[in-house]
Amino acid sequence: MNIIVTVKCARALLYLTNMRIRPRFKLWFVDEEGEYVFGLGTMGLLAEIDRLGSISAATRKLGMSYRYALERITIVEKRLGRQLVDRKRGGKEGGGAKLTALGFEVLADYRGMEGSLNQLTKMYVDLSD
Repeated sequence: MNIIVTVKCARALLYLTNMRIRPRFKLWFVDEEGEYVFGLGTMGLLAEIDRLGSISAATRKLGMSYRYALERITIVEKRLGRQLVDRKRGGKEGGGAKLTALGFEVLADYRGMEGSLNQLTKMYVDLSD
């Protein structure tokens, strides 16, 4: 995935008000039709599943309903056409969940892109000071 970003500093914007303003962003991905695929919430869920090894534990940690989380994962997997989370049903031996190779890749790519955008935002703020 190649992404090119151009940043232009709008210094005049800083002087229009007495307030110090800072750029902010929200990152999400869409498919070819422009349909939402995933964003920060889904990435947070994947990160917690990876950390805790369980969808249920991840949802408790995030204050999210299990049903909603499972629905989000299913929708993203359907839109991507591949599995992000390998699920094992509970029972006597207990269940669990772990990210697939694609799940790790998507999470890493999202974090990388988010980090790059944070650096661009910091660069804008540094240039504006």
